[in-house]
Amino acid sequence: MPRAVRLSLFAVIPIILLVVVPIAVYGIDRAATSDNVARNVSVAGVEIGSTTPEEAQARIEAYEKQLQQTKATFIVEGAIFELDPEQVGLEADIDKALETALTQRKFGFVAGFIPWVQSFGGHIDLDLSWSIDPDAVDEVLVEWERLAIENRAYEGAVTIVDGEVTFQYPTVGVAIDRTAARQVIATQLALSDRSAAELALAESTPTLTEADIDDTVATINRMLSQPPVLIDIARNVRFLLTRAQLANAVRVDIVHSSDATIEVSLSEEVVAGYLAAQREALDIPAVNVSFDIDIETDNVSIIPSQNGKTVDPQAATNALLLAAMTGFAGPLPYMEGVEPEYSTEDAEAFGPLGLVSEFTTNTPGVNRVANIHLMADTIDGYVVWPGEEFSVNDFIGQRTEEKGYLRDGAIIKGEVICCDQPANIGGGVSQYGTTIYNAIFFGCYADLDHTPHSLAISRYPEGREATLGFPAPDVRFGNDTEAPVIIRNTYDGNRTITVKFYGNNGGRVCTAEKSDRFSYSSARVVYEANPDIDPGTEKVVSKGSSGFSVTVTRVMTMPDGTVIREPYTHHYRGAVRKIEKHPCDLSSVECPIQVPGVVGLDFGSATATLDASGFLWSVSYVPDENNVGKVISSSPGGWQPAGTTISLTVGE
Repeated sequence: MPRAVRLSLFAVIPIILLVVVPIAVYGIDRAATSDNVARNVSVAGVEIGSTTPEEAQARIEAYEKQLQQTKATFIVEGAIFELDPEQVGLEADIDKALETALTQRKFGFVAGFIPWVQSFGGHIDLDLSWSIDPDAVDEVLVEWERLAIENRAYEGAVTIVDGEVTFQYPTVGVAIDRTAARQVIATQLALSDRSAAELALAESTPTLTEADIDDTVATINRMLSQPPVLIDIARNVRFLLTRAQLANAVRVDIVHSSDATIEVSLSEEVVAGYLAAQREALDIPAVNVSFDIDIETDNVSIIPSQNGKTVDPQAATNALLLAAMTGFAGPLPYMEGVEPEYSTEDAEAFGPLGLVSEFTTNTPGVNRVANIHLMADTIDGYVVWPGEEFSVNDFIGQRTEEKGYLRDGAIIKGEVICCDQPANIGGGVSQYGTTIYNAIFFGCYADLDHTPHSLAISRYPEGREATLGFPAPDVRFGNDTEAPVIIRNTYDGNRTITVKFYGNNGGRVCTAEKSDRFSYSSARVVYEANPDIDPGTEKVVSKGSSGFSVTVTRVMTMPDGTVIREPYTHHYRGAVRKIEKHPCDLSSVECPIQVPGVVGLDFGSATATLDASGFLWSVSYVPDENNVGKVISSSPGGWQPAGTTISLTVGE
């Protein structure tokens, strides 16, 4: 190779290397960092050059959090306030800043070489946009004005004092210049190095006018002149607020927004309190499922249940406000209340319901029949739900004349007595007790309490009957089945009373067995004093009867064939043998002596006879030629205590 050529090559090679090597390095660097932020790029002073997008975002977010957690200081009328940036929703537009940063120095391969070279010496700092919540800022400014400015603009007020409407008109004042303040706050919060900034004031004119206040006063006075009424027409139930109650419930609020407004409302809490006081009368109670029974066919049909309804306090408050504003009554607004204890679905789940048992007894008498019918009518249709107990005394209460019960015979101390005792009121209802007890017995329901009569009564089943008194004895049973027991009572004029139990006892069958009488006892003897009975003698008023015991067994056959025997033994005391005697024969008092007959005797014989019998005597004389010296009359006679003076009348 010629020397000149070699010299030229040595001169060109360095130049080529100076061009090719940087380009090669550029290509390698470009390929390696194509997805990263370009070198020497920052956002709001936060260096993010040569970082991945994720790393860049994390650095900017850290800067955002730092500014959000650093309080700024502002001055209003000399008062210093600190503002928490998060309180006004300070937030950076990180996505936009990151998007802009990722486009810096990014061009095609050829066009990008020069910016790549410049990145080693030049620096790009991008702006970070910030935003705040203007409504939150206004809330802060309102509070600062309240604390720092004495002569603020006043929007006026309307209040009710002691039932009378009072008011204040709006007045002009000063306030923080809203537009300027928002700008100052936004600027300060975007700085990492913040200094205290003073907020300018401006004249503030109230939005509301005197006419607005006057209109509100007129509205409230009109409301108070005719208190509002809400009506449930179907039930003829109404709820109203008196003038005093309405005045207590009215609320007048000045709503401070861009333009202040006056809002007249009613306090839901106050209205709810008035509703609560009348809740029992206003609310519609839940109605349990009930049953319609055809006594002739014994068919049982379901009457659907109803959910309860209660007055909705919020809706009622709104309705009362409308009624007060317009002067027209509104409807009582209801919402769903309590559910019934037993629903239609519950009744359907009980399975088929039908006649389980019935029993009939004869009802002689007049007053006692009226009492039996009254008790039967009161209980008729009552439902004893599964697991519940039924007590005649708990349900009926004490039989009183105020309830319509009449006086009739009752067994008192072992004998039938009528009619001055308290027990005589409602006399005869034990027949209903016997009738319902037998329905319980043959219905195979749990016998919780019953007491047979003390005396055996021929018209009742021996050993299988029950008496009633208050508060005891009682007839009480438990519904130990999975279906309700519906009690129906019917009577055939004054002849019979029938108790029917409808339900589903699961297939139990009950029959009765009765033993012969045993354990006989003598009639109880009761002596009574009768002053008309001669001492030492007696008079049998009633012969009485002997007592005896009897055992009645309920034989319960279960659906699986199991037999349960339930024996019950009762001793009838028998009727009382009543004997009358003179009172002296029943006590330690000395018996009287029979006054001897002395009429017709001469005076001497008469007085001797009285002396011998233990009596004293006195004498008086009357002219009587036919009975000279003889006793014409003596008094007293009969039985007298010893020492009694007997007056004698003697003829002369």
